[in-house]
Amino acid sequence: MQHLTKASGGRPAGAPAGARSYEPRALATHTTQTNVQQLFHYFRLTGDRGFLDRVPEAIAWLDSCPLTARQHAENPLLAGRPHPTFVDLETNRARFVHRFGSNVRNGAYYTDNDHRATLSHYSGGRVIDTAALRATYEQLRALTPAQVADLKARSPLSGVPVPLPRYFTPRESQLTDLFLGAPPQLPVVSDAEATALAGGLGGNDYWLTPADAITNPYRGPSPTTPYAGKAYMSKHVGDLYDTSPYDPLTPPEEPPYRPTERPPVISTGTYVANMGKLISWAAAK
Repeated sequence: MQHLTKASGGRPAGAPAGARSYEPRALATHTTQTNVQQLFHYFRLTGDRGFLDRVPEAIAWLDSCPLTARQHAENPLLAGRPHPTFVDLETNRARFVHRFGSNVRNGAYYTDNDHRATLSHYSGGRVIDTAALRATYEQLRALTPAQVADLKARSPLSGVPVPLPRYFTPRESQLTDLFLGAPPQLPVVSDAEATALAGGLGGNDYWLTPADAITNPYRGPSPTTPYAGKAYMSKHVGDLYDTSPYDPLTPPEEPPYRPTERPPVISTGTYVANMGKLISWAAAK
């Protein structure tokens, strides 16, 4: 949830606000989960138990607004995501984002409580693990004063110089990686896996991988002619004037789109992932 930085439209500064056009004025379950995890980090950094005091309230709220079995059954885009992304401030009901039209000039986003035909590029559901949050909360609350003192002594806020990890890219860094004596970030990579990665280069100095997405070439300003169809409601891309990336295997079911194979490309993401594994393998030798 965002907040107004200054009074606007009769609403005072600090009042809840929306963000981007597909982020309505609402409570956000994934942001709540992230904030709870941040409170855990703040406690580990400082030893201040006050950061944990209201965590149970946040977890209880998350438990109060899961998606229903019907919502999951009627929208495959929600599969594996137990919570809605947005929740109404006033009613605690799930709020979903949709779009009409075929491009930025003849279409727009809108929200309601209908769980069907949601966006594909910004999921209407989120993976929220309240059991894990609750377990971490209980584990941290159970720490003895001596254990909390040890955390504070190893914290990067303790004033004791803590060397930065040598490698950052093999996985997403966590705040706890900066604690004195934190385990290394490098994953375990077997000789066989490293050999396969090197062999995957063939005679090249790059890896080829199928593209996750392609884009339409820019054609100039998109038309304003109204589009009343629904082919683009739950797709990553609109008409041919839309340059949003999309999977060529599952394009909109609207001519002239048709499924095509993913073209081979040099992917920076694949390069970073593969090099991270090879660096991890070499560093262990």
